[in-house]
Amino acid sequence: MPAPTLIIEGPYRGWNRWHASNEGRFTDHLGEIYYRDGAYPDGSGVVCAMETARHHSNGLGFLHGGLLMAFVDVALFTVIRHQLSREKGAVTLQASTDFIGAGTVGKPLEGRGHVVKESGKLIWVAGTLTQDDGAHLVAQWHGILRKIIRKP
Repeated sequence: MPAPTLIIEGPYRGWNRWHASNEGRFTDHLGEIYYRDGAYPDGSGVVCAMETARHHSNGLGFLHGGLLMAFVDVALFTVIRHQLSREKGAVTLQASTDFIGAGTVGKPLEGRGHVVKESGKLIWVAGTLTQDDGAHLVAQWHGILRKIIRKP
């Protein structure tokens, strides 16, 4: 895993950028993604965020469900990033998303999550997608990731 890129100015000052630069991968199409530790009042968990725009919308003008599910998958990996390395990775075995409220285009989308349990091969993770600094619940989610050895 590359070293995190700390943002030193702007609205995400003190956050890290998920990718230092465009890598030509699927998540690059979502836009810039930021993360930081301390998603919950007790300082635990992780929060990740992204700006939203019209191209993230569905036909009704709300955030598209496919975008929300893709962002859930990103959130899963921001939560377990300390368990990842150049030699060790993970794959998503299961991800469940319960849509609760419509997401508003033009407002940042936040993914908050935490590790529920970890075993030798699996990691269970859960969290929420919100807007308005956590005040508006868009979805709740949980997933299971399998630890793998990266191939050279």
